[in-house]
Amino acid sequence: MKKLIASLLVLTLVMVCFPASALAETFYPNYDEAPRAEDSVFTGKVEETEKVETEKVEQAKGATDGIYVENWYEYDMPYVIKVDRTNQVITILSESSSGYYDQIEHQFICSTGTKKDPTPKGEFELSDASRKEWRLFKTYNTYVRYAVHIQGNYFFHSLLYSKPDVKTLSRTSYRNLGKKASHGCIRMLDEDVKWMFENCMAGTKVYVMDCDKDSELNKSLLPPKLK
Repeated sequence: MKKLIASLLVLTLVMVCFPASALAETFYPNYDEAPRAEDSVFTGKVEETEKVETEKVEQAKGATDGIYVENWYEYDMPYVIKVDRTNQVITILSESSSGYYDQIEHQFICSTGTKKDPTPKGEFELSDASRKEWRLFKTYNTYVRYAVHIQGNYFFHSLLYSKPDVKTLSRTSYRNLGKKASHGCIRMLDEDVKWMFENCMAGTKVYVMDCDKDSELNKSLLPPKLK
Protein backbone atom coordinates (compact mmCIF):
# COMPACT_ATOMS: atom_id res chain seq x y z
CA MET A 1 0.00 0.00 0.00
CA LYS A 2 2.84 2.41 0.89
CA LYS A 3 4.49 1.80 -2.50
CA LEU A 4 1.21 2.48 -4.31
CA ILE A 5 0.66 5.75 -2.40
CA ALA A 6 4.27 6.84 -3.11
CA SER A 7 3.85 6.10 -6.83
CA LEU A 8 0.64 8.13 -6.98
CA LEU A 9 2.34 11.10 -5.28
CA VAL A 10 5.25 11.00 -7.76
CA LEU A 11 2.86 10.87 -10.72
CA THR A 12 0.88 13.82 -9.34
CA LEU A 13 4.06 15.90 -8.95
CA VAL A 14 5.14 15.10 -12.53
CA MET A 15 1.77 16.15 -13.97
CA VAL A 16 1.88 19.43 -12.00
CA CYS A 17 5.47 20.32 -12.92
CA PHE A 18 5.36 19.19 -16.60
CA PRO A 19 2.23 19.95 -18.65
CA ALA A 20 1.07 17.36 -21.14
CA SER A 21 2.33 19.47 -24.06
CA ALA A 22 5.85 19.51 -22.64
CA LEU A 23 5.80 15.79 -22.14
CA ALA A 24 4.68 15.34 -25.73
CA GLU A 25 7.60 17.47 -26.98
CA THR A 26 10.01 15.49 -24.83
CA PHE A 27 9.01 12.06 -26.04
CA TYR A 28 7.76 12.95 -29.55
CA PRO A 29 10.14 15.46 -31.26
CA ASN A 30 8.54 17.79 -33.78
CA TYR A 31 9.97 16.53 -37.11
CA ASP A 32 9.57 18.69 -40.19
CA GLU A 33 7.63 15.85 -41.78
CA ALA A 34 5.36 13.97 -39.41
CA PRO A 35 5.15 10.18 -39.77
CA ARG A 36 2.26 9.08 -41.94
CA ALA A 37 -0.03 6.23 -40.99
CA GLU A 38 1.33 4.08 -43.83
CA ASP A 39 4.97 4.60 -42.79
CA SER A 40 6.53 2.16 -40.38
CA VAL A 41 9.26 4.66 -39.51
CA PHE A 42 9.94 8.35 -40.07
CA THR A 43 10.90 9.14 -43.66
CA GLY A 44 14.16 11.03 -43.26
CA LYS A 45 17.54 11.55 -44.94
CA VAL A 46 18.56 7.90 -44.89
CA GLU A 47 15.67 6.85 -47.08
CA GLU A 48 16.26 9.80 -49.43
CA THR A 49 19.90 8.77 -49.87
CA GLU A 50 18.92 5.19 -50.64
CA LYS A 51 16.41 6.43 -53.22
CA VAL A 52 19.05 8.54 -54.97
CA GLU A 53 21.47 5.63 -55.22
CA THR A 54 18.75 3.35 -56.59
CA GLU A 55 17.85 5.91 -59.26
CA LYS A 56 21.51 6.34 -60.14
CA VAL A 57 21.88 2.60 -60.80
CA GLU A 58 18.67 2.50 -62.84
CA GLN A 59 19.83 5.43 -64.98
CA ALA A 60 22.93 3.53 -66.00
CA LYS A 61 20.85 0.89 -67.82
CA GLY A 62 19.44 2.86 -70.74
CA ALA A 63 21.61 4.02 -73.62
CA THR A 64 20.14 7.52 -73.43
CA ASP A 65 19.57 7.73 -69.67
CA GLY A 66 21.36 10.21 -67.46
CA ILE A 67 23.90 9.99 -64.68
CA TYR A 68 23.67 10.97 -61.02
CA VAL A 69 26.93 12.49 -59.82
CA GLU A 70 27.81 11.75 -56.21
CA ASN A 71 29.13 14.75 -54.28
CA TRP A 72 27.73 16.92 -57.08
CA TYR A 73 28.12 20.02 -54.91
CA GLU A 74 31.91 19.64 -55.30
CA TYR A 75 31.75 19.15 -59.08
CA ASP A 76 32.00 22.33 -61.15
CA MET A 77 32.29 20.99 -64.69
CA PRO A 78 29.46 21.67 -67.18
CA TYR A 79 29.36 18.13 -68.56
CA VAL A 80 29.81 14.45 -67.78
CA ILE A 81 30.83 11.93 -70.44
CA LYS A 82 29.03 8.62 -70.67
CA VAL A 83 30.71 5.88 -72.71
CA ASP A 84 28.35 3.06 -73.61
CA ARG A 85 30.40 0.01 -74.59
CA THR A 86 27.35 -2.00 -75.66
CA ASN A 87 26.15 0.44 -78.30
CA GLN A 88 29.50 2.15 -79.00
CA VAL A 89 28.06 5.55 -78.21
CA ILE A 90 29.44 8.51 -76.27
CA THR A 91 26.84 10.79 -74.69
CA ILE A 92 27.71 14.27 -73.42
CA LEU A 93 25.32 15.19 -70.61
CA SER A 94 24.66 18.46 -68.80
CA GLU A 95 22.93 19.01 -65.47
CA SER A 96 19.16 19.47 -65.19
CA SER A 97 18.95 19.59 -61.39
CA SER A 98 21.29 19.13 -58.46
CA GLY A 99 23.48 16.13 -59.29
CA TYR A 100 21.40 14.86 -62.22
CA TYR A 101 23.16 15.04 -65.57
CA ASP A 102 20.43 13.92 -67.94
CA GLN A 103 20.29 16.63 -70.59
CA ILE A 104 21.77 15.23 -73.79
CA GLU A 105 24.03 17.80 -75.43
CA HIS A 106 25.78 15.55 -77.96
CA GLN A 107 25.96 11.89 -78.94
CA PHE A 108 28.90 10.48 -80.87
CA ILE A 109 29.57 7.10 -82.43
CA CYS A 110 32.84 5.51 -81.30
CA SER A 111 35.01 2.38 -81.20
CA THR A 112 36.00 1.09 -77.77
CA GLY A 113 38.42 -1.74 -77.00
CA THR A 114 37.99 -5.28 -78.27
CA LYS A 115 37.22 -8.25 -76.04
CA LYS A 116 40.96 -8.95 -75.94
CA ASP A 117 41.85 -5.35 -75.06
CA PRO A 118 38.70 -3.90 -73.51
CA THR A 119 38.17 -0.32 -72.46
CA PRO A 120 37.90 -0.59 -68.66
CA LYS A 121 34.54 0.06 -67.03
CA GLY A 122 34.24 2.51 -64.18
CA GLU A 123 34.21 6.16 -63.18
CA PHE A 124 37.19 8.31 -64.19
CA GLU A 125 38.19 11.96 -64.60
CA LEU A 126 39.96 13.52 -67.55
CA SER A 127 43.56 14.22 -66.61
CA ASP A 128 45.42 17.49 -67.02
CA ALA A 129 47.87 16.02 -69.56
CA SER A 130 48.85 18.45 -72.29
CA ARG A 131 46.73 18.45 -75.43
CA LYS A 132 47.88 18.92 -78.99
CA GLU A 133 46.48 18.28 -82.43
CA TRP A 134 48.72 15.32 -83.30
CA ARG A 135 50.03 12.58 -81.07
CA LEU A 136 52.19 9.60 -82.01
CA PHE A 137 51.47 6.25 -80.39
CA LYS A 138 54.92 4.74 -80.74
CA THR A 139 53.86 1.20 -79.81
CA TYR A 140 51.67 1.02 -82.91
CA ASN A 141 53.54 3.61 -85.01
CA THR A 142 50.21 5.38 -85.45
CA TYR A 143 49.18 9.02 -85.30
CA VAL A 144 45.92 10.34 -83.86
CA ARG A 145 44.40 13.79 -83.57
CA TYR A 146 42.97 15.66 -80.57
CA ALA A 147 43.86 13.02 -77.98
CA VAL A 148 42.16 13.64 -74.63
CA HIS A 149 43.76 11.67 -71.80
CA ILE A 150 41.55 9.69 -69.45
CA GLN A 151 43.86 7.56 -67.32
CA GLY A 152 46.90 5.34 -67.81
CA ASN A 153 47.17 4.35 -71.46
CA TYR A 154 43.58 5.27 -72.26
CA PHE A 155 42.55 8.25 -74.40
CA PHE A 156 39.69 9.59 -76.40
CA HIS A 157 41.13 10.29 -79.83
CA SER A 158 40.45 10.54 -83.54
CA LEU A 159 40.62 7.87 -86.17
CA LEU A 160 44.06 6.51 -87.09
CA TYR A 161 46.68 7.96 -89.44
CA SER A 162 49.99 6.61 -90.71
CA LYS A 163 51.49 10.14 -90.74
CA PRO A 164 50.55 13.51 -89.21
CA ASP A 165 48.58 14.26 -92.35
CA VAL A 166 44.81 13.96 -92.79
CA LYS A 167 45.37 12.39 -96.22
CA THR A 168 46.79 9.28 -94.53
CA LEU A 169 43.56 8.28 -92.76
CA SER A 170 43.13 4.59 -91.98
CA ARG A 171 39.96 3.68 -93.84
CA THR A 172 39.65 0.58 -91.66
CA SER A 173 39.41 2.68 -88.49
CA TYR A 174 36.64 4.70 -90.18
CA ARG A 175 34.70 1.60 -91.22
CA ASN A 176 35.04 0.12 -87.71
CA LEU A 177 33.22 2.98 -86.02
CA GLY A 178 30.27 1.57 -84.08
CA LYS A 179 32.19 -1.64 -83.33
CA LYS A 180 34.68 -2.70 -80.67
CA ALA A 181 37.94 -2.29 -82.54
CA SER A 182 40.65 -0.52 -80.52
CA HIS A 183 43.39 -1.57 -78.10
CA GLY A 184 41.45 0.10 -75.27
CA CYS A 185 41.35 3.76 -76.28
CA ILE A 186 38.11 5.29 -77.53
CA ARG A 187 38.18 6.28 -81.20
CA MET A 188 35.89 8.98 -82.53
CA LEU A 189 35.35 10.98 -85.69
CA ASP A 190 37.85 13.82 -85.85
CA GLU A 191 35.21 16.56 -85.61
CA ASP A 192 33.57 14.85 -82.63
CA VAL A 193 36.71 14.41 -80.57
CA LYS A 194 37.77 17.95 -81.49
CA TRP A 195 34.60 19.20 -79.78
CA MET A 196 35.51 17.19 -76.68
CA PHE A 197 39.12 18.43 -76.90
CA GLU A 198 37.88 22.04 -76.83
CA ASN A 199 34.98 21.76 -74.38
CA CYS A 200 35.65 18.98 -71.84
CA MET A 201 38.41 20.11 -69.55
CA ALA A 202 40.56 18.26 -67.01
CA GLY A 203 38.42 17.02 -64.14
CA THR A 204 35.42 16.19 -66.32
CA LYS A 205 33.89 12.93 -65.14
CA VAL A 206 33.84 9.93 -67.47
CA TYR A 207 31.54 6.95 -66.88
CA VAL A 208 32.34 3.83 -68.90
CA MET A 209 29.57 1.25 -68.72
CA ASP A 210 27.52 -1.38 -70.51
CA CYS A 211 23.95 -0.28 -71.29
CA ASP A 212 20.88 -1.97 -72.73
CA LYS A 213 21.29 -2.73 -76.41
CA ASP A 214 19.91 -0.04 -78.74
CA SER A 215 20.69 -0.97 -82.34
CA GLU A 216 18.71 1.93 -83.74
CA LEU A 217 20.75 4.46 -81.79
CA ASN A 218 23.97 2.89 -83.03
CA LYS A 219 22.80 2.99 -86.65
CA SER A 220 21.55 6.57 -86.40
CA LEU A 221 25.00 7.81 -85.42
CA LEU A 222 27.08 5.91 -87.98
CA PRO A 223 28.89 8.10 -90.53
CA PRO A 224 28.29 7.76 -94.29
CA LYS A 225 30.03 4.87 -96.00
CA LEU A 226 33.32 5.63 -97.70
CA LYS A 227 33.29 5.66 -101.47
